Amino acid sequence: MALNTSNIYGNITISDDAVAMLIRKIALECYGVVDLASRRLSDSLLELFNRVPVTKGVKLVTMDNRAFVDLYVILKDGVNREAVVSSLKASVQYNVEHLTGMRVKSVNVHIVGVKL
Repeated sequence: MALNTSNIYGNITISDDAVAMLIRKIALECYGVVDLASRRLSDSLLELFNRVPVTKGVKLVTMDNRAFVDLYVILKDGVNREAVVSSLKASVQYNVEHLTGMRVKSVNVHIVGVKL
């Protein structure tokens, strides 16, 4: 489902893949996050051919212009996990709401692993 909104400039539609790419970029810029983990087998197969899937590590569900986000992250060793998770949640929520106009109902961060 895509985000549809209207304003003085006209009708705007933002696809879920575009929002997922935005969330992925925001997550990778957050301190302590090394990478996002593949959620599906198809993501892993794309990585074998040196192609990065656009929704790698991001599960996005949108209903009634509200977003529910699940992130699957790999953290850097030695960082405070609670601080990174808190910062990641706040950053994703603020940026998605500010850039798309979509309300973020929940951001769940799943720590899949830790890299040295």
